[in-house]
Amino acid sequence: MALMTAPSAPRSSSKRITIIAMAALLCLACVGGIIYAGSHNARAEEAPADTIAGKVDKGIVRVQPDQVASFDIGNPETHEFSNVRHSIGVIDFNQDRTAKVLSPYQGRVSQVLVKAGDDVRTGQVLYTVAVPEMAQAASALISASATLRNSNETLKRAETLSRDNSIPQKEFLQAQADQQSAKAAYDAAHQNLRLFDLSDADISRIERERKIGLEFAVKSPISGRVTLRSTQPGQLVQPGSDPAPIVVSDMRSLWMVANVPESEFSQYRLGQPVQVHVAAWPGRSFDAKVSYVGDSVDAESRRLVVRAEVADPDHVLRPQMTADFNITVAAAEDSLAVPAQAVVREGNGHDVVWLAMGKDAKGPLFTKAVVVRGKTADGWVQIEQGLHSDQLIARKNALFLSSLYETGAQ
Repeated sequence: MALMTAPSAPRSSSKRITIIAMAALLCLACVGGIIYAGSHNARAEEAPADTIAGKVDKGIVRVQPDQVASFDIGNPETHEFSNVRHSIGVIDFNQDRTAKVLSPYQGRVSQVLVKAGDDVRTGQVLYTVAVPEMAQAASALISASATLRNSNETLKRAETLSRDNSIPQKEFLQAQADQQSAKAAYDAAHQNLRLFDLSDADISRIERERKIGLEFAVKSPISGRVTLRSTQPGQLVQPGSDPAPIVVSDMRSLWMVANVPESEFSQYRLGQPVQVHVAAWPGRSFDAKVSYVGDSVDAESRRLVVRAEVADPDHVLRPQMTADFNITVAAAEDSLAVPAQAVVREGNGHDVVWLAMGKDAKGPLFTKAVVVRGKTADGWVQIEQGLHSDQLIARKNALFLSSLYETGAQ
């Protein structure tokens, strides 16, 4: 029996060691948990109840202190704004200096003496037309001329014979009457040819050469440039032909035509200065003055024509070029203004700026104010209503404030 119980002492000692080790580990775990809980509670106490940046209340937003400098807080300024209306239009021919060169008589074109792009002068022949009426008038003149010569000779003989009483007085009077009738017919035929723009020298040549195959010379009524040639030899032309056989325009003067809203009609006056810009000449402006304000409004577009006349001696503009018009409708004026980055257009169509309203315990605050904007020039926006010169605003990055307000947090 003594041999059976001897090993029990070592097993009891090992069990006690195991229990002690487990207790030690449990104590260490408890201490670690207490330390972690204390640290976590300390961090929780340090954090605020809500975020610093974001929407605070209706129309109010808070930003972080280190963001304030990016908004360039300051007062609105006073800037000069010109009273200019902007519109888009086109360059066009000056219709007051443009001529559709038509033949006043029906006939066939015999010669065309110019081409598109040629510069012509007043009175220069552009094309000729074989006119049947002109040939008839020439024939009538030749016949009347021959009759007049015969009647003159008959009257001369009658005068000689009458002085000698060799013929009855009745025959002498008849010769006088025939001569006067022939003279009247000749004068009428001569005048008919003058209607064809023939000179006395031309008519005398017709009499002398007895030539009736004449061509009517169609001349340019103005000096300018041939901008359209739509005829060729053999073509039948007549008064009122459309398109005109030849069109001549004085390119030294052009029209600038804009269509403006009828709501702006009262602002336009004759003589107002106009600056015109075209894409072909970037950075260059062409000065003009309003020469016409439309007498009627287009029924569909509800716009009316405003026209200006501009000198173009260097011929650098071309009709139908698209042009931007700046029309000065009144003298420039000083007005309250803010930088363009200070104004935000909201989804409801309102324009707002953000006013600096100090700060609370959690950071700087801004509140938005609805404004009425006017003109824009050189990066500045005119403020017509809703802002005073002594108020502090976010002069930059106002869009960031609006986005922060709409999202509710940074």
